[in-house]
Amino acid sequence: MKRNRLIMLILAAALTLNGCGAVVQKPEESEAAEEAIVEVKPEEIRAQDDFYGYINAGSLMETDLDELKRGAGGSFQSAVELVDEQLDGIIKEIADGSKTYREGSNEQLIRDVYMQELEASTGGSFMDEKDIESMNEVVGKIMAAEDIGDFLELCGELESEWEVNPVFGTRVDADIKNSSAGSIQILPFESPVGGKLKQLAVGGENAQGAAAGIRRVLLDQGAGSDEAKERSLNCIRLIMDIAYDSDHELSDMIAKDWMKLMQFAIYRTNEEIDELCPNVGIDGILRSMGIKRRVTDGVYLLDEKQLATIDSLLTEEHLQEWKDIAAVSFIQSLGDMLPKEYGGMPMLFSNDKYALQQVKMKLAKELGEEYVKRYYDSEAVEAVTKMTDDIVKEYIVMIDGCEWLSAAGKKAIKEKLENMRYFIGAELQPDGSTDTAFTVGDTVYETTRNIHIRDHGRRIKLLEKGMERNGFERMAPMTVNACYLPEINSINITMAIINSRPFYDKDASYAANLGGIGAVIGHEISHAFDDHGMMYDKDGNYRPEWISEADRRAFDEMADKVAAYYSGQLVLKVHPVDGRKTLGENLADISGLDCVLRLAENDSQRREIFESYAKIWSGICPKDAGLSQLHDDVHSPEKIRVNAVVPLFDAFYEIYDVHEGDAMYLAPEDRVRRW
Repeated sequence: MKRNRLIMLILAAALTLNGCGAVVQKPEESEAAEEAIVEVKPEEIRAQDDFYGYINAGSLMETDLDELKRGAGGSFQSAVELVDEQLDGIIKEIADGSKTYREGSNEQLIRDVYMQELEASTGGSFMDEKDIESMNEVVGKIMAAEDIGDFLELCGELESEWEVNPVFGTRVDADIKNSSAGSIQILPFESPVGGKLKQLAVGGENAQGAAAGIRRVLLDQGAGSDEAKERSLNCIRLIMDIAYDSDHELSDMIAKDWMKLMQFAIYRTNEEIDELCPNVGIDGILRSMGIKRRVTDGVYLLDEKQLATIDSLLTEEHLQEWKDIAAVSFIQSLGDMLPKEYGGMPMLFSNDKYALQQVKMKLAKELGEEYVKRYYDSEAVEAVTKMTDDIVKEYIVMIDGCEWLSAAGKKAIKEKLENMRYFIGAELQPDGSTDTAFTVGDTVYETTRNIHIRDHGRRIKLLEKGMERNGFERMAPMTVNACYLPEINSINITMAIINSRPFYDKDASYAANLGGIGAVIGHEISHAFDDHGMMYDKDGNYRPEWISEADRRAFDEMADKVAAYYSGQLVLKVHPVDGRKTLGENLADISGLDCVLRLAENDSQRREIFESYAKIWSGICPKDAGLSQLHDDVHSPEKIRVNAVVPLFDAFYEIYDVHEGDAMYLAPEDRVRRW
């Protein structure tokens, strides 16, 4: 059977899930599925019944099903793969042995790290005898800790040298209520030895599996079988005590909805932390981060009960468990670097691919600057910036015409919009820009440690010097994406997404690009005024009162209607979209398309906008991956991002001759509005 025929059958089933406009069976399942699916040719799909399929079915038929074994396909995936190939090319070009580079330059660091990783993964070693001694010395120091104070001091060394904190989930970021300053945030504890707290809280197989992982490491470190078993069980009991007193919804939010997490943060002064944590206090927490003095007046924390429980367990009685957890966390953090005799795993893919991946992970800043040198397009950046100006102006018109906002609310929202900064493309670095805060060591182990030390130093500087309102620092220029950053009230449109079709094409018409990158820009602006962004004022401070309670209630009423509308959208004719979880993204989709349609001068341009908009969400993925994303992602499925949005606008009915009885038809009273 031909592959395009398989895709045709799949499209006929109208299976749609996030990241994957169509969901496919695994290739080996497709033969059996053929008899159950009525074949529909792409040219037979009507815009009136399935606008997503009408626009995208033909291109999706070209998908190679074998390629889907590696993940999803579609517009975003194609763009990501193209940029990935470009980055590979940059690394290999720089690594050309015929060239010489100035010490400390981006090129020197990229070349030396790549060559080091490549050599280590092709029969060499990531750690030499000296590194093994260093690793064992770190473990020995942990095990030699005589009291909790010594132990926390060692945790500080792990944090600053290896980004490992086995006790507290800490990070440094912008102060939630004063975005120009840095702050310390204590996040929910995550099991450092594997397993979700929600599962560990009830024991069972998950707890047994985590204990087995600890036991293996202890055995590798020379503990006897019975001793390793007893110590590992003691570690799991301690973690289960923490898990039992944890807010599991907050823990889940770390992975599923990070942007909203800090809304639940509580500010506590240093004195209040001392009272909440009588065993270690604020100074102990800071020491575990590698910070020797009180650099702020307080911290933000998310799970107060959990933190108090952790402190209650930081006693001499449990010192051995904490030391074992710390040692296991450190050793596991070394990952691929570990020799086989210490639990290291074999390479899962080609050595060259591994070396390239490591450079992308470890030298994102340096590689991003090199990407900009080669792929910065000033003409495209200028055009997208001009388009953004047009979109912002049209947003003001939309806000002025909004029926549910009060006059005071409109004024406040327009002030926030006018104070919004946008970072488009990339920040051009001066020639010779370098970051010499780390050096390439003799081994991968040593280099990795040096990079961690550099990054830790950068975080501490944020506490001392404060935060810059610079979106270019928040999203790497080679990331095929865009975002809104509430803490600095800015939108970021990366160079990579500008360079990617169908999002932007400088040879296409203005209207076609409005439906692509323009809808993305409008989408990101909307996040400033969704259920999360509305909590932050025009300066990026968490201050919900910046807009009146009456306007907030009116927003909630509007949002409830949108949530209900999306909850009525079904996937596989059975699974409903979670309209509440996906609310912010749905509001942004509606708002972005609404805005760019208003910029069109005629139906011909509106047609281009509708069709470009559908193309950017083209995608396909395996069924199991799609179902998983439906459960976890805050975005609606890709086909729904098209078919649930376009029928909200009257122009769609006029241009595509949609009438009652057509599958895409919505009664006027059911067409929810954003503004």
